[in-house]
Amino acid sequence: MLGPDGWTMPVCIAEPWPGGKIRFEWTDGKGNGFHLTGENIEMVPFSRLVHVERMHLPDPTPDNHVETLFEPDGTGTLMTMRMTLPDGATRTAMLASGMEHGMEAGYVRLESML
Repeated sequence: MLGPDGWTMPVCIAEPWPGGKIRFEWTDGKGNGFHLTGENIEMVPFSRLVHVERMHLPDPTPDNHVETLFEPDGTGTLMTMRMTLPDGATRTAMLASGMEHGMEAGYVRLESML
């Protein structure tokens, strides 16, 4: 969730219960950044998270439903994240924001820390 090298997440609010609010803010320290807001829908400890999020680009996108699964995988854990968007225009806007690259780079950074 940290994004690519050089980016930070100075605000990370994630209330860990159904109905809990989410707010993540990212910045590159050079005046560029974005944020998302949302709510947790369902939480099954150690196996499943479901939440709704809105990216602010700067206007909020329609709701993006996200299901994240955690499954044992050998000596580690396989994480699978499925995002369901309301339409193609929302998907296009989110990908144009660089979100896909930022998420991938963030997971690479996380993996290097583990």
